Amino acid sequence: MRTIVTILLMMFLAQTTKAQEFIFETTAGEIVTKSKFIDQFQNDVYTNITPYILKQTTNESLQNGDSYTINCLKYRNWGNDPGDIHVIQVLHQGKEVFKLNNDEGWKYINEEPDGGITKTKFYYSIDLDKNTKVLIFVGIYIQSLPPYISMIVLKSGKTTLVFNKRCYINEIKKQGNKIDFILRKNTLEYVNSSTPVNQPILKTLTMENGRMYFK
Repeated sequence: MRTIVTILLMMFLAQTTKAQEFIFETTAGEIVTKSKFIDQFQNDVYTNITPYILKQTTNESLQNGDSYTINCLKYRNWGNDPGDIHVIQVLHQGKEVFKLNNDEGWKYINEEPDGGITKTKFYYSIDLDKNTKVLIFVGIYIQSLPPYISMIVLKSGKTTLVFNKRCYINEIKKQGNKIDFILRKNTLEYVNSSTPVNQPILKTLTMENGRMYFK
């Protein structure tokens, strides 16, 4: 009987592990990304969008005392085209270590789910562990397309884009040091104000004990 229980437990653990995939790996302290979780922005080349307009500057301190400056910037001469900000710039010890442009833009997140997570005007801020922090930006909603969810990791004086996919943040659940982002991959179409035609396609992105995994 004990043998059967042990075998069943091992099968369950194997299936659970298989269903979860880490967003990134850490090798010798370095972040190793996975291309399947990072879609590239389709940006054009413009000649009149600089100097960028600074919309927010914040300081992000890790539990180990390391510190980064996050600048959120908007394209100049952008008129009524979409985007509250279009550039994420990260400085470490006064030196630029990361810059990401998005012509579609990211948005103010005041109307996004809260879940007890620290938020600035433009991003969520989460400590993965004492040496690592993740910042999460939400893209602009354009027609029926889900927005881009962009996640960058601050670690060891560097900044890395680890996740950039189109999806909605459906819900955030926080329990102890575990945080679940319930992401919806599709846009719901409605017969009326309360009856959807299609069913939501949901995935869970979990942050726990210094790791981020997707299932």
